[in-house]
Amino acid sequence: ADTYKRTTPVTALETKARSRFAAVSLAVKERAVDLSKMSSDQLAFAAQKDLADGKKTMRAYLWKICGEAYDQEHNG
Repeated sequence: ADTYKRTTPVTALETKARSRFAAVSLAVKERAVDLSKMSSDQLAFAAQKDLADGKKTMRAYLWKICGEAYDQEHNG
């Protein structure tokens, strides 16, 4: 019955990853409905989606953009 309980404490790396996920998730949610960026995001998405490493969905593209912005802001 206790096999689902965590036996080790949360590491600093896990805490950092959780914080990044929460921040990027919120940024994606806000950017998806931001009318001032919507048309430019749609154009940029369409331009990259057929590339070999392009994101195939708008949500994946927004995760990439917001994730890169978060990483640049927090990691220099």
